Amino acid sequence: MASFIPRWKKLKKTKFLLFLLLPLSVLANLNVKHTPIPGGIAVVDFYTNHSNPKAFYSQVPVYTQQVNNTHWQALVGIPLLAKIGEKQITIKDFSTRNITFKVTEHDYKKQYITLKGKNKKYVNPNLLHMDRINQERPILSKARKVFSNTIMNKAAFIRPVSGVTTSPFGFKRFYNGQARRPHTGLDYAGDIGTEIKASGGGKVIISDEFFFNGNAVFIDHGQGLISVYIHMNKRLVVPGQIVKQGDIIGTIGQTGRATGPHLHFGVYLNQTVVNPNLLINHEI
Repeated sequence: MASFIPRWKKLKKTKFLLFLLLPLSVLANLNVKHTPIPGGIAVVDFYTNHSNPKAFYSQVPVYTQQVNNTHWQALVGIPLLAKIGEKQITIKDFSTRNITFKVTEHDYKKQYITLKGKNKKYVNPNLLHMDRINQERPILSKARKVFSNTIMNKAAFIRPVSGVTTSPFGFKRFYNGQARRPHTGLDYAGDIGTEIKASGGGKVIISDEFFFNGNAVFIDHGQGLISVYIHMNKRLVVPGQIVKQGDIIGTIGQTGRATGPHLHFGVYLNQTVVNPNLLINHEI
C-alpha cells in the first residue's frame, strides 16, 4: 500500500529544497586562483556581517564577491611593474581596517619585434601622430577607470576566438631594438574577418578607432572588471550596448600597431592590466 504524504508536507519539503539550492545561484562567483605576482590577481579573503563591504587597493576600488554569509573575497589586480613585498588592501564595512598580502617575484620573457616601412611610425611617432596619441590617452584612461557597482558577469570568461596564442601576457617587448612597455594581454592568431565573441556579459563602453589599438572595443563587466579587444577589422557593437557572453562583437583585423592579423585580448581589474588566462575557463 502506497504511503500518503499530506500536501502541506510536500510543499514544505519543496520549499526546503529550494532554500538549499538558492545560495548556489545567488552566490555564483568568479573562480580565480590566488596568483600574487606582477600582472596577477591576489585573492584576499575577509569576513564581515556587512551587506555591502567595500575594498580598496592604493585608494582604487576593488572587485569584491560574497562566498557565503560572512565570507567575502577581494580580487586585486597587481600592476605588471609592482615591486615585490607586502601590500595592503583597505576594507570599509562597519569600520576601516587593512589586510596584508604579499606579492612574489615572477620573471617574464623578452620578445623582439621588427616593424618595417610605414609601420615604423608606431615605434617613433611624428608630431602629428603624437598629437593624436595625446588626444586619445584621456579617453582610454577614463575607460579603464570605469567602476560599476553592479556585477554583470559572474561566470568564468570564455576565449573570444579559438586561434592559437602567438604572444603570451607579460612579455618584455622591444620594437626595433627599443624597449617598450610589457605586453598587456594575449595575442590570438586568426584570419581577417574571423568572428570575435564577448568573453563575458556586460556593457560596451568603447567602440572606436585609435592610433596604437586600431579598431577597439571595451566591455565593462562590473566592479572594475573590463575586457579589451584590439586590432579589429570590424566593430559590430556601439557604446552603451548590453552584450551577453558569446555575442559577436567584431572581427579579427590588422589595424593599429599590428604586424599581422590577430586579436589582442586584454583584461583590466582595478585599473590594472592582469593576465586574462586567470579568468578564462579553458575547458570551454
